[in-house]
Amino acid sequence: MRINILLPALSAMVALCLPMTPAIAAQPGDPDHNRPEMSARDHAFAADFQRFLKLAMKRFPSVPALSVAVVHDGTPVVLDALGMADRSRHEPATPAARFYIASSTKAFVGTAMALLAERGTIDLDWTLAQMAPDIHFAPGVQADKVTLRDLLDHTHGLIDDGLSFRVAYSGQYDRATLWRLLGEARPNPKAPLGTYRYSNLGYNIATLLVERKLGRRWQDIVDTEILQPLAMRETSTQGLARARAEHVFAQPYDGMTPLYLIKHDRTMQSAGGMYSSANDLARWLALQMSDTGELARAAAEARRPAASLDATFGPFQRTGYGLGWYSGGYDGVPLYHAFGAFVGARAHVSVMPSQRLGVAAMTNDDGAGFFLVDIAAVYAYDWYLKGPDAAAGHSTAMLDDLAKRYAAHQRHVAEERGKRAKRKPTLTLAASAYAGRYCNADFGEITVVAKDDDLHFSMGQLHAIATPGTQPDQLRVALIPDNATAAQFAIQKGQTTKLEAFDQSFARCGKERTPD
Repeated sequence: MRINILLPALSAMVALCLPMTPAIAAQPGDPDHNRPEMSARDHAFAADFQRFLKLAMKRFPSVPALSVAVVHDGTPVVLDALGMADRSRHEPATPAARFYIASSTKAFVGTAMALLAERGTIDLDWTLAQMAPDIHFAPGVQADKVTLRDLLDHTHGLIDDGLSFRVAYSGQYDRATLWRLLGEARPNPKAPLGTYRYSNLGYNIATLLVERKLGRRWQDIVDTEILQPLAMRETSTQGLARARAEHVFAQPYDGMTPLYLIKHDRTMQSAGGMYSSANDLARWLALQMSDTGELARAAAEARRPAASLDATFGPFQRTGYGLGWYSGGYDGVPLYHAFGAFVGARAHVSVMPSQRLGVAAMTNDDGAGFFLVDIAAVYAYDWYLKGPDAAAGHSTAMLDDLAKRYAAHQRHVAEERGKRAKRKPTLTLAASAYAGRYCNADFGEITVVAKDDDLHFSMGQLHAIATPGTQPDQLRVALIPDNATAAQFAIQKGQTTKLEAFDQSFARCGKERTPD
């Protein structure tokens, strides 16, 4: 999950989502085709929730869009979208608009794996050694003990940042590279086998292994086993170029600023590789409230905690992790949740079984919207647990706090931007001297091009124009928007020999390599 830069300051906050009219365009054969009518209580909630969401969006006009589904007793009681999915194209958000759900993907993958395990197609107790007997794992890796379940519940005890970076951000990989990086995964001394430590790596490895074992891509497995049975026709795991031409996709923003980095097929990976709509996530939430059928059993198995932890995310407790779902509680009531975040995208998906209540809220905002999705969920849970007055009071306090903290954050950003603008050039050589290709076996290749006295960095799908750093021959490069890294060049005899970035060393590639 990508950590928003506001999160440390706003960790006590949580989020909201938008206005609604209760309606799903059900089709014959859909799971909800014959769903029951909404109760008077649900109608009252929908009216209150819509007023709250409109007020919240009015307070934060920088938020481009919010899309939400609230499901109670298997029925969508709120289903709508507010704002603009794509400002440049003047495309409003609708319940059918597709938002990137990032790490919320893990719950779908985990459920699919649980389903295959129930059928006997795979075994969650299979080990690395059994699934990849041809891989010579790094010293210390307990390949005969790390299981598929360990990979899916984040207790595998492994590190390999390069593999996860390539499949999620740069897209610089082929199958041979991924298998090489799997063999180079190393033990995590801070979180050994059996210890929970969240990352994308476990899901990346698990699906790499299962794909080879079954001859089926993870996207095809999820599509066949989950999306098709649930009639989730507005959810995308692949084919994004064509899908974007035919459907509305939420484009990423940081408030009013559009962000360039969007997901492509190369970076749609099993730890975060799905776009979905409010329409479809309502069906996903309804499944979590069902107790009949093999898919419902697999969903329950995915929610069942396998790893233990003691943490919080805003007001949401985290005491366990299953196959893609956190377990814990909200205000002492058991709750399961699967959140996701990426550049200009945030998703909140949660379910409260005792109330037969679930919320899915999505935004295409890296700013205040990042937290509004959680406030929306809090409002819904407060309303059903404590009543309208308690929900209104708590949500108002949270919005007030968010407004104060977000304003302070914006002032800080403006101050930092001003400081950077005043920095003097830090390069000691002509710009052309830094141009070239710099390679790292784990992370891939960075290309630097000198153009109009600027240095343009690119790394697969990533690109940015560098700005001055704070040290000689150092630059500031935001290949990932709002996550700038220092790029430090090493100079020998008037020539650049290597580049330090992402806490890694990139040497000049191939024939460009400068002798020591």
